[in-house]
Amino acid sequence: MHGRIVTTVLSCMLAVLVAAPAMANLYEYDEEQLKEEGWTKLFNEEDLSGWINPNDPEGPKNWYVDDDGYMTNIEGENNIATEEEWKDFEIKLDYRIPEGGNSGVYLRGRVEVQILDSSEEEEIRLGSDGAIYNQHAPKVLAANPIGEWNSLYIKYEGDKVCATLNGEVIHEEAVVTGPTGGALPGEVNEPGPIMLQDYSKVWFRNVWLRPIENDNGED
Repeated sequence: MHGRIVTTVLSCMLAVLVAAPAMANLYEYDEEQLKEEGWTKLFNEEDLSGWINPNDPEGPKNWYVDDDGYMTNIEGENNIATEEEWKDFEIKLDYRIPEGGNSGVYLRGRVEVQILDSSEEEEIRLGSDGAIYNQHAPKVLAANPIGEWNSLYIKYEGDKVCATLNGEVIHEEAVVTGPTGGALPGEVNEPGPIMLQDYSKVWFRNVWLRPIENDNGED
């Protein structure tokens, strides 16, 4: 048991190291190093190649790249998802929301990690910023002040999630018990896309993913 706890802590501490922001500055990524380490950039900052409207894959995406090169939504339209699917993986991205903002990152298209303006919350809840929605509250509320960028890292392997937000551990091997609200069709342990939620205005950038190989050498 002691060894398992140490492994868990080390895994999340590694997450802190790879996701930690430069204090008071925009987050910096060494793209060449990330590619050498097996990471793939899912958003190229020029267009939405590789992304679809999950409700209508051949229809309009209703998201766009703004003048600053950030992915953002037309509010009240639809979520956006990757064309490609994964089962076990690490993902990291930066997001920003306005006052009252509400969005989310869906893992395998079925498990939402909540993005929410929780700045006025007095208690951490199952729907707070960073929660695995309605299943696990985050250990801490780690978001930066509203309007600033946040750096989110998630490792999803099997049925367990480890995550950090702005360098602070918010989940340590949290066990996913099933799909969360708003999930795409399918079983929770099947491969699925990364899906970003359209609920309020939200911006994303620096979206990177690295598959985790299973015991059979498959991802």
